[in-house]
Amino acid sequence: MGKTSGYVTIVIFLVISMVFSACNFPGVANNATDPNADQTAIALTVVALQTQLAVNATPAVAMVSTPSQMELPTVTIAPTITLPPVPPLPSETPLPTYKVGTVVDVTYIDFTVVKPGETFKKTWRLKNSGSGTWNSNFKIVFISGDAMGGPASKVIGQSIAPGQTIDISVDLTAPATPKIYQGNWMLQTDGGVNFGIGANANAAFWVKVKVEQMFAVTNAVSVAVPPLWTGACPFPIVLTANITTTAPGKVTYFFKTTLGNSPTFELDFDAAGTKTTAGYPVVVPVTMAITASIYIDNPNHQDFPTVLTIPVTCTP
Repeated sequence: MGKTSGYVTIVIFLVISMVFSACNFPGVANNATDPNADQTAIALTVVALQTQLAVNATPAVAMVSTPSQMELPTVTIAPTITLPPVPPLPSETPLPTYKVGTVVDVTYIDFTVVKPGETFKKTWRLKNSGSGTWNSNFKIVFISGDAMGGPASKVIGQSIAPGQTIDISVDLTAPATPKIYQGNWMLQTDGGVNFGIGANANAAFWVKVKVEQMFAVTNAVSVAVPPLWTGACPFPIVLTANITTTAPGKVTYFFKTTLGNSPTFELDFDAAGTKTTAGYPVVVPVTMAITASIYIDNPNHQDFPTVLTIPVTCTP
């Protein structure tokens, strides 16, 4: 817009200069004219020029202010995260050549009660969980603990491939003293190398029993008081019995006589030993010889052989 104004000014200046020069140009008659007419002509000329320039003027391009450069946000770089090293995949542990896997107690599970001196057969079912075959010359061997009369070793007698099982038995005898006994056993290769259970196949399997005197009556002797009678009748003969047991427990019993059986009685034992029963009177009405014995109902369900004969003589 400023440049256009300058051009207009210059053009007007030139036109005015030419007009004045024409008025004074040599050879042109200097007619006596009205000075106001000249000024009017000049003014009209200027107006005409301004109009023409305004029509032809190229419109100014509006200048768009350029925005200042946008400030970008500051980028904060996160610290580098150090990842822990990835552990290597565990390598597969090779199977031991010889190993006992699952052990099943076929007979005499742990804490089975046996009597002192009782013979019994312990049987295990063993699984071959190794990579090698057990041949028929492999053995079961006693390692430690209570042997209980078992063999030092015994061949298994057959080949067992990996994954197969075998039942192996040993004959044992319970010790005389009541308590818990445990014997530890392993298998042995034909080269004399022992192996057993556990991750490293170096632990024993076992037999564990509880030796306990079984509750039983070992003796029962009947007694009559008095052992005979002569006198007035009826007369009561009092029967008792001396009962011997192997352990604590409750004995039930009754007497058998010629005149009939007694009610059932109980006798408690807090330890092994001998106790005497309470007296049971048998009333004899007439002269006769009566017999008497004792029957142990629990635990034996047994007649004991001592049979008393009690002669009774009634007098007036």
